[in-house]
Amino acid sequence: MALAVLALAVTLAVHVSPWATKGFGVSHDGYNGAMWGLGARAARDDPLGHRLGGVQPQGYRYANHPPLTVWAATATTALGGERPAAVRAPAALASLAALAVLALLLRDAGFSPPEAVAGVVLAGTSAMFLTYGAMLDTPVVALPFGLAAVAAAQRAWQGRPAPDVLVLAVGALAGLAGWQALLAAGLAGGLALLSGRGPGPRSARVLLAGAAAGLALTLGWIAWVEGTLLELADQASLRSGAGESWLDRQGRFLLDLYGPALLAVLAAGLLVGLARGDGADDRAGGRTGWWGGARPLLAVLVTVVVLYVVAFRQAAGIHDYWTYWGVALVAGAGAAGARAVLGLRRRLPDRAGPVVAAVVALVVLGVAAAGAGRRSDADRAIQEGLDAVPVLAAAPRAPEPDAATVAVRDADRTGAPWANWATHGEALRPTRAELAALPADRLLFFRAEGPLDPALRAAAVAVRGRYVLVPAGAYRQALGR
Repeated sequence: MALAVLALAVTLAVHVSPWATKGFGVSHDGYNGAMWGLGARAARDDPLGHRLGGVQPQGYRYANHPPLTVWAATATTALGGERPAAVRAPAALASLAALAVLALLLRDAGFSPPEAVAGVVLAGTSAMFLTYGAMLDTPVVALPFGLAAVAAAQRAWQGRPAPDVLVLAVGALAGLAGWQALLAAGLAGGLALLSGRGPGPRSARVLLAGAAAGLALTLGWIAWVEGTLLELADQASLRSGAGESWLDRQGRFLLDLYGPALLAVLAAGLLVGLARGDGADDRAGGRTGWWGGARPLLAVLVTVVVLYVVAFRQAAGIHDYWTYWGVALVAGAGAAGARAVLGLRRRLPDRAGPVVAAVVALVVLGVAAAGAGRRSDADRAIQEGLDAVPVLAAAPRAPEPDAATVAVRDADRTGAPWANWATHGEALRPTRAELAALPADRLLFFRAEGPLDPALRAAAVAVRGRYVLVPAGAYRQALGR
């Protein structure tokens, strides 16, 4: 088991090596890394004045998520300096921890070592994990904490709870780590309350108390940063909107980041895993039926992933990593599928046993090799977005955090944090009318949608791929404005 986790850690490191130590480009990875990195920069500079990272250097308040991510980035950059690898370190460390927690969680659910290894290997070689396992954002950082909360609840419903102090701490960390981790702790804890097994319900109450404490701290921090919780409510309302073709887009994202073969394994594994309650060994506390098998674990993971997507479907339509927690679901379903196939050995002649085991191993290794051996569209988008890094590096550094040395054309509604990170200032985001009025020497950053005009290329301060930095006057002149 340990060797499998180590091999997956090496695979992740190799897969993210093209960008993990580089700056933040125009991509989901670049946006999130720069956004949380700016909070960490502010927290190191003035912890109280910047509300422990909730207020960025230029004054922008960003507190739509629990604070553990920005606090972790503050710690890693304080230790490792303000290098991109140090900013991303909490995500990478969390991903490695998630693999280890998944392995323990599956073993505690009653899966044998080969079954648990099969599940973890399938999860750790998915394109989702290998693409976004080093992206600094709450789904990634929160995954091991949410899984640890589920593990505590699982021990509770099995009737062999962990120490109360540990359970309380796990619940609190889940509440501070991410909304999905909090949801997982609440669902798993609530399920454990129904177990009716000795000290199990009491341990579930401790877990829920810890999660409630973590939530209270999170809401207190958000209120401290924003002065109100209304902004959080507005963000939740936005993310829960219908969104344009969110279901179709999420379907494309799933095919890109999990792939048809892994999705088929996921579906088959869930089908047999939720239908079976037998097969629990002594790791499952000696219980049989619903509580002794993997069904409660799979039920919790399915609910967390599906509910988060459906509840915040607008976000699911624009974030291809919105089902990142599906990595844990793949592990559970993969282990359940391996158990179902390996269980056939009991009904076949003894000489068929090695053949069945070999088939399972070949399928797992084949799917894993297919996942680890390809680059997803999301991966390519991250690498393409890195072209913006040297272009932005050509812009002067801002003298003050609220000063601008660059303007960004067609910036996202929520800003251009990668430009703010690179220039140590606040990039302008001009409207069309404001773009026409920009000073001629103001540097303008934009992404060319087609071949770059020769006059623009000649006037550009920096060009890399499709990204261009050019004086606004030259931009208007080239476009006849």
